[in-house]
Amino acid sequence: MSATCTTDAEAFTVDETLAFLSVEPCEVAICGHVNPDGDSLGSALALAALLRAKGHTVTNLLASDKKAPELYEFLADYRFVPAARYREVPDLFIAVDLPHIDRLGEARAACERAKDTLVIDHHPDYSGFGRHYLGDVGASATGLIIWRLIRASGVAVSAEMARCCYIALVTDTGRFSFQNTTAEAFRAAGEMMAVGVDPADVNLRVYDSKSLASLQLDARLISRIGHTASGRVVYSWVTEEDFRELGVSRDETEGLPTILRSVRGTEVAILLREESGRIRVNLRAKGSCDVGEFARRFEGGGHRAAAGFTLATTLDAAKALILKEADALVC
Repeated sequence: MSATCTTDAEAFTVDETLAFLSVEPCEVAICGHVNPDGDSLGSALALAALLRAKGHTVTNLLASDKKAPELYEFLADYRFVPAARYREVPDLFIAVDLPHIDRLGEARAACERAKDTLVIDHHPDYSGFGRHYLGDVGASATGLIIWRLIRASGVAVSAEMARCCYIALVTDTGRFSFQNTTAEAFRAAGEMMAVGVDPADVNLRVYDSKSLASLQLDARLISRIGHTASGRVVYSWVTEEDFRELGVSRDETEGLPTILRSVRGTEVAILLREESGRIRVNLRAKGSCDVGEFARRFEGGGHRAAAGFTLATTLDAAKALILKEADALVC
């Protein structure tokens, strides 16, 4: 196992990171976490555009052999190589939007054979993997850290760089409605708009272009809603049979936890989703509740307002666990 992925990381500032990335052109691999969301994908694409502008050769990887979510296919250079098919030894491997090496999935091998490594992330539970680290737990999204790099780089900022960072920012803040939304997030969004981002167009493509099948899945989710902890915890579930019957793709389910979170009086919303014999648990919080801390009890992770973990159990057993542990979720 290479030391580049196992030693405590050297913390970088934005300027130090840019100096590090300004060496002679090299081969760079970038990868986000398994089951990538808007922040993971947008951050990786924006960073790749910056590095290509600086003369580097860049390959965007996927942490598993699943296809990249169709939801974001409107973004430029939306090309990814499944990590299992990537055999090169990159000069630099950059992990974005993940605090633990296990979240790299099949890309872990590429990270471990790379000549050097850098982690760029905003999660509060960074484990120290990688040789270098640029992080800020106060950043609303990893895409906001990438935006700082782009703005400070001296490279001409393209509309596509801005749009990728905006996707990262708008999705990780729940359209600027989650607790992690900051004044900097709004300022950065304004800067991105000045470069050419159209928020209405992004909103239409990401949030207002749902298939009829995905709306039918929403209906099933709503019909199953249950609550516990005196109504402060709301939960529901979707099954593999739902996906087969309706023909819904997995990347059309990002908004399901937010539906549950919108129930009046809810402090924590929980979505249980069957996936290949396991249960993926997605948590969303309101107010001061910290679902990230709860998720870490089950070897998961995330932020105070949004987190998740996976259980190797049945749906019924997962529901029983949620009911048993509900009081530990609320503030």
